[in-house]
Amino acid sequence: MKARIELGALLSASVIGICVPAEAQTRQSSAPPTVAEQQEADWRVIAARCGTPAFEKGFYKESRAAVAAGLVNKNRPPAEVEKTVEALRRSPFVLVASNADCPNQLAQLRELQKTRKVVRTGRTQQRR
Repeated sequence: MKARIELGALLSASVIGICVPAEAQTRQSSAPPTVAEQQEADWRVIAARCGTPAFEKGFYKESRAAVAAGLVNKNRPPAEVEKTVEALRRSPFVLVASNADCPNQLAQLRELQKTRKVVRTGRTQQRR
């Protein structure tokens, strides 16, 4: 009787042992978010918290275009990166403590927009 219980335990352990590595492999195939993806998500939240609705809409469009162009993460498909960026959005109160911080944050976002436009302009000129 004791042998049956031990045999059952061994079989159960072997089945569990076979299933666990398969799960671990599927988890490893989806890469963890990068710092750039988290930063992109944070910038979108800051644009929403500090900017006007028009600024937020424009920044969001440019941010999606940057993700689609591969500027955020070149090693993963843009659709996966966009999905990750959307999932990583944090609370705006964590990123911008008070409204007094907004002018500095908006200035930083405008600089980012300028550098992205330069990169985008440079790429389109090279294609022609």
